[in-house]
Amino acid sequence: MRRRSIVAVISIFVHAVVVFAAMTAEFWRPITEWPTPRQAIAFFEDVPRPVHLEDIELPKPAKTQTTVSAPSSGAPATSTQPTELAPVQPPAGIPNETGREGTITSARLAEVERNGAGVAPIAPPVAPPPAPPQPPIRLHSGIRAPQRLVNVAPVYPAAARLARVEGMVIIEATIDERGNVARAQLLRSIPLLDDAALTAVRQWKFTPTLLNGVAVPIVMTVTVNFKLD
Repeated sequence: MRRRSIVAVISIFVHAVVVFAAMTAEFWRPITEWPTPRQAIAFFEDVPRPVHLEDIELPKPAKTQTTVSAPSSGAPATSTQPTELAPVQPPAGIPNETGREGTITSARLAEVERNGAGVAPIAPPVAPPPAPPQPPIRLHSGIRAPQRLVNVAPVYPAAARLARVEGMVIIEATIDERGNVARAQLLRSIPLLDDAALTAVRQWKFTPTLLNGVAVPIVMTVTVNFKLD
């Protein structure tokens, strides 16, 4: 075989290897460099999923533990167990929340049991102090003088009659809101005639004196004239 033929065969073989390598180059790359196939898009129906809620246990009220102390020698046994309070009755005649006497509402009783104390008696309402009496005012031009309704004539004392004593006794009289003579005192005195004059004036009766439409006590001066026949 000639040399040219050998070179041709080798050249053909080399070209064939190169072409084969070029065609199978994708298969010779590492697997990490292989192309990733496209992922198919999946369509799912939007179906609501049931949600399961866990039952939450409510906190339990704390239990009060009561302990019983062992009795010591020579001492009585004592217990710390709570004692039930008896309903407290308020004093008779005092209304409470229910409007009746001698009973307590359940809300008030529950409050008593929580506090562990008795209900203080409800104090009766205190009446306001009475208004101070109107001081008497003196009769003046702005007040109309009361009219005398009852006139009691004085009795002439026998001693004054025998002594031939005459004259005018002047008395300051305080007349209350009802027209009665509440007080009488002498302004001009005649010793034998004073008592008779005071006794007569204290029995007089007047019309009530009005000031702005309200009856008021007044102080006025009256005279009692004694004259022999």
